[in-house]
Amino acid sequence: MTLRWKQALCLCIALLGLLSYSLSMALSLPVPKVVIDKALEAKFPKERYGIKLESPVTRFKADVQKVELCGVWHIKLPAKSGDFCLDFRPLWNKEKADIEMSGLNILKFTAGSDQELPAQTLQILNAMVLPLLDGTAIYHVPDMLGKHLENLKIDTNSFDLVF
Repeated sequence: MTLRWKQALCLCIALLGLLSYSLSMALSLPVPKVVIDKALEAKFPKERYGIKLESPVTRFKADVQKVELCGVWHIKLPAKSGDFCLDFRPLWNKEKADIEMSGLNILKFTAGSDQELPAQTLQILNAMVLPLLDGTAIYHVPDMLGKHLENLKIDTNSFDLVF
């Protein structure tokens, strides 16, 4: 074998190794936070039993793989309103090709200017708000991609769809 043939053979082997390594790694596609926020915004305001949630703002927490959702709440009787914050884990629903809210945890509920709520009001809000949001689809992955999606990962500025 000549030197050129040996170099060409080594190059082919190296390229095949690189190709097989690349194929063994998972492919991921980022969905920007702006797109997720726009899809989530379309789900609001949400209302149930006289409690209305609106003005959603999100923050992606990559370190704990959660999304923080904050906004404003209103209740009709007694007439009160304030701020809320909760966090949740996005859950992949393969049947519907949706990313849904799951494992909701209330971080904050205030009335007016960071005023603590009475225990009874907070108890009512907890009982009504979590079921109102649990399972809410926050993004629909196009069917062509959704059928092949294995997992999702939260980055600070996107959801990474892992195939």
